[in-house]
Amino acid sequence: MTILYQDSKWLVINKPSGISTHRAHERDLGLIEWLRLHHKLQPHICSRLDKGTSGVILFAMEKETVAEAQTIHEEDKSAKSYYFLAGKSSHSSWTETRPIDDKPCKTVFSRVRTGAAFSLYKAVIHRGRTHQIRQHAAAAGIPILGDNQYGGKKFVRLCLHCAELQWPGIDCNLEAPLPDWFTLCLEGVSNEVRCLALAEKRYPFLSEITDCCRLLHRHEYSSDITVDKYGKFLCVSGFNENLPSEQVLNREKNILTMLCKTCDCDGGVVKTNLRDPHRNKLFADIAFWGKKVPESFLVHEHQLHFQIHLNDRQHAGLFLDQRDSRRRIAEKAAGKRVANLFAFTCSFSVHALAADAKLLFSVDLAAGCLRQGQANVAINHLDQKHNAKFIKEDTRKWLARQLRKKENNPAEFIPFDLVVCDPPVFASGGRGMSFHVEKEWPILAKMISGILNKDGIALFAHNHQAANEKFYFNSLRKFFRKVTRHNPPLDFPATSGKPAHVAIYWCEK
Repeated sequence: MTILYQDSKWLVINKPSGISTHRAHERDLGLIEWLRLHHKLQPHICSRLDKGTSGVILFAMEKETVAEAQTIHEEDKSAKSYYFLAGKSSHSSWTETRPIDDKPCKTVFSRVRTGAAFSLYKAVIHRGRTHQIRQHAAAAGIPILGDNQYGGKKFVRLCLHCAELQWPGIDCNLEAPLPDWFTLCLEGVSNEVRCLALAEKRYPFLSEITDCCRLLHRHEYSSDITVDKYGKFLCVSGFNENLPSEQVLNREKNILTMLCKTCDCDGGVVKTNLRDPHRNKLFADIAFWGKKVPESFLVHEHQLHFQIHLNDRQHAGLFLDQRDSRRRIAEKAAGKRVANLFAFTCSFSVHALAADAKLLFSVDLAAGCLRQGQANVAINHLDQKHNAKFIKEDTRKWLARQLRKKENNPAEFIPFDLVVCDPPVFASGGRGMSFHVEKEWPILAKMISGILNKDGIALFAHNHQAANEKFYFNSLRKFFRKVTRHNPPLDFPATSGKPAHVAIYWCEK
């Protein structure tokens, strides 16, 4: 559960590993920005947890309450209990009082359990300082597993968890249960433990807003696969074209079984991804396990529902890497004229319509995608206002037609307030109509700028892995006053030495 406690003064969250308390750059979402975007909460920081640390964190709901929290900290009226994994120590309990940054602090350590490879420790801190437990543990000769900064062994996350907070004025227990894989890890770091630790960064944290997320991202796990959760089923994509899906399933069966149990899933599908899918299908073959996957089923995101198809060889129908972007569009859509270009199954359109967009155009050349988009709009009962237009047309032709209308009759042309442009990297077409995103990007930027009003906003995105980032960014800067690049959601993390999974640009006219 994400929200552990909330009243008029305080908000207590169970934070996952992998997200900072507050963003470091404009392109990021820290926890406090994530809460504002996805829960419409306006909390204020009065304590922090490191990016890699999970567990209980407290925020103030009123700006004036931050000073009260500071007084509570200074007068040592609160206490936090942490658990962490590290090497073995000869001591069963001890206290560290070494100052940090010349400031007094105290950490009380106790060994909870010892395994074959690691031990589980409890740490209670008073008057917490930056990296206090991490520094005190390292000084005691037991650096925390995953703490690269202070000499811990390499792991997929920092194995430090804030399990309990005692806070004056809050009578209930402020507790975040210890992740199950902590105890498994005592016997050693296996692939199963690594996968569970990675998945726990996203689930169940994201489950309060959606039943879909990426559990394992490509390149962060030793096998070249991704694992996505859609409702009660997992969708595994393998990227070795020479390895049939059945072989991938057999190789990863133990891990997938554990993920199903941890993430409340009934089974799923394995698909082999094709590098050049345009002459064939997106996936080469499919293997299944567990409960039979329905031909189609519904998933949800912020009380909105979307059709998912896992049994065919095309995409499931909802791009999980645009979750934050859909929420940003919904924030701006009320009363606006919106165009969703390369609309696919119209997930952006559904969010904009639910946010009371005045008029919405969904443009895509694929009739099947538009039909599924219309179904998504109808499923959410958003078709009753008749303000959603579905246009089967090449996006470039549609944009050219809008610009001709503007040029021929500028007095009657009504510009758009909000445009979404998320094109494919490549799409085949007859009569010289093939689409290459790198070639078309500057043209799209110019045309979309031309149909926006003077205060308009455009969201651009692409997943061209071999992209020249400066080219894409500078092409947009020629036509927009401000261009901000956003990072993908937390379940699509950046991997060292690898390009970002998707590039997302927020462009203000």
